[in-house]
Order: sequence, then structure tokens, then C-alpha cells
Amino acid sequence: MAVMTLRFNPKTIGLATQVRIILPTGVHQPDTDFKKLYGEKDPLPVLWLLHGGSDNYADWHDCTPVQVIADKYNYAVVMPDAQTSSYANMVYGPNWLDYFRTELPEYIYSHFPISRKREDNFISGMSMGGGGALKLSLLDPDRYSICVPISSGVEVVRNYANGTGRSVGKFFTNIYGHEDDPKAVLGTEEDIYWLLEQNVRKGTVLPRFAFCVGLEDFTRAGNMEFRDFAESLGVHIDWYEEHGMHDWDSWNLYIPKVFEFIRRYREEAGLE
Repeated sequence: MAVMTLRFNPKTIGLATQVRIILPTGVHQPDTDFKKLYGEKDPLPVLWLLHGGSDNYADWHDCTPVQVIADKYNYAVVMPDAQTSSYANMVYGPNWLDYFRTELPEYIYSHFPISRKREDNFISGMSMGGGGALKLSLLDPDRYSICVPISSGVEVVRNYANGTGRSVGKFFTNIYGHEDDPKAVLGTEEDIYWLLEQNVRKGTVLPRFAFCVGLEDFTRAGNMEFRDFAESLGVHIDWYEEHGMHDWDSWNLYIPKVFEFIRRYREEAGLE
């Protein structure tokens, strides 16, 4: 496998940022025709893997065996940085959502052997990144065929609107704004419940969803509530749970399941 760190200065956020990229190289014999191996093949399927709050672009690579797993499955993995932005166009900060929806994917597709096809693009992430994966998959369902949130912070926006839980304080005000009326964030691109409902009403072809969360994880109740809401709209969510908390011990259990779920989908669809 090949691992690289991309440093560049996107126009959409107006500051330098970094992306960790894994490109599988596959297995070859000593007499391999390297021109054919590297030059004459289809672009790679890709997993966009998002980090959590207070983490960064390198943590998935540094804290899990994702590099080994990616090489086994022959999928590229793109791990961008988003600071602690909730993958939003921050009211007091950069337009991270625009970056993730427009400039980042176009840059990656144009510079690396990565497929643009919907059936070859998957998105996952943990905690803040799980919420970001859900939001991006619902805003751009024509880009992603699979979405697998892990320990997702799916409840954050609703908590902010209601002034409860972990979403209280200036930190989240900097992201979402609406200081005088936090409920105004509901029914916007930050409201994952609303995004799902709008897609269902339009008859949008949605990604296949799987949720992973630990039995002792403080996000479990919020994830279960969203699952029940989705099921009430006729949207099925595969569910993976094991004993574990909101930590890397748990996320190391689930990252192999993300790849397994993707492979199963691709096999069922006749893509592998």
C-alpha cells in the first residue's frame, strides 16, 4: 500500500489543510508487468473516512489498522481534516461544508486514480465524523452509495436547538449561530432529521446505511432514536453493536465492519 499526506490551500476554506490518503498497491509476483499493474486499470473505489471532534486527519490512520484493511479490500481511503467544525459552513469560521461537497472531491478525483462513480464512493466517520458522514450522504446522495456512521453525534443539532446535552455553549454557537433562537437551525442543511425526511419525500435513491455503536457509548440513545425515525420513514438501517464506549477500543472493532459491509453491498450488486 501507499500512504501519503497531502497539504494544500483550498479556496473554499481559505486556509491550509491536510489530507491523509491510502492507495492500495495490491499483490504482485516478481515478474509483474508494472505498466499493466499500475497504468491499465479502472480507478479505485474510495472510502471517505471522517474524524471526530478534537481529532484530526491522521487519527484514523494512526489509531486503527485501516491501512492494512484497505490494502486487503483494494479500496482507497481519503481522510481529510475538518478541525472541530461539525463539517458545517461555520457562522464564525470557514465554510467546511462547501469544501467537502465541492473542492475536496474534485481535487482528489482529478489528481488520484479514484473513481467518481456513485457505486464506488462510500463515506464513514466516528462521532462528529459520523454526523458529518450522514449529513454529506444526505446532501449528496448521488455521490455516495454507502454511509456507515460510527458512534455518530446525530443528536447534536437537536440538542443545540433545545439547549440540552453536549451542544450548549459558545463552541456550538460558533458553528451553528442563531444565538437568539437556536431552534432556527432546525430545517436547515445542519438538521440530519430534516434532510432525511426531505429526501424521502422527494423519492431520492438513498445510500445504504449501517450504524455502529457501543452498548455503553453515550451516543447510543441518539443513534437508536434516529434509526427508529428512519425506519418510520421506510428507510432501513443495518445495525452493529458490541460492548464498548466512545473510544478507540470500540472504533477498532467497527472499522473492519465498515469494509465488510461495503464488500457485501458490492458483491450483492455484482460489482466484485
